[in-house]
Amino acid sequence: MIRSWGVVTLTGAAQPWFGDVLTAAVGLPQGNGVIPVTVASTTRYKVGDRIYLDPGQSNQDLLLVSKIASATVLNCISEGGMVTNTHAIGALVQLSLAVLDVQIQAVDGNAGTVWLGTDKTVTVKGGSSFRQLQKVAAAGTPNEWREVNGPGNNNICRTEDGWMIGTASDYVCMAAVVL
Repeated sequence: MIRSWGVVTLTGAAQPWFGDVLTAAVGLPQGNGVIPVTVASTTRYKVGDRIYLDPGQSNQDLLLVSKIASATVLNCISEGGMVTNTHAIGALVQLSLAVLDVQIQAVDGNAGTVWLGTDKTVTVKGGSSFRQLQKVAAAGTPNEWREVNGPGNNNICRTEDGWMIGTASDYVCMAAVVL
């Protein structure tokens, strides 16, 4: 199954390949263990997805999406009843899925290069950078990167394996082939 993350706007800072941000602070679990997580749109998520809140930080939490409560709220739980932390509005959210293939394509007309890396230290030509997607002129040849050469390769990876950085307000298209 292909999971499209759609067209992603770059922020000019390191961000997860399959990332989002909190649009409201996240508190501790409610009495029933549910942790409401508010994002701009829940359309990218599915029940059963795992998400990191504040990935790469000392207070990161890994949660399981148990219900899509509304157009903006994911009801999540901490698997195994692990203690969780609070998270501020604007904190990063990162999808955590095992996948066979990750596809990233720079969008025509981008102002700058998109740099791909393996963690939050990715910078332009530095940190964990390992690949660049050159800017593409309007109606130019797509500049695409595929992490794996397609299904059947047995080279399974995870959506949280990569981060990127590029010019603020540039775009990439993101998709993954899920196991």
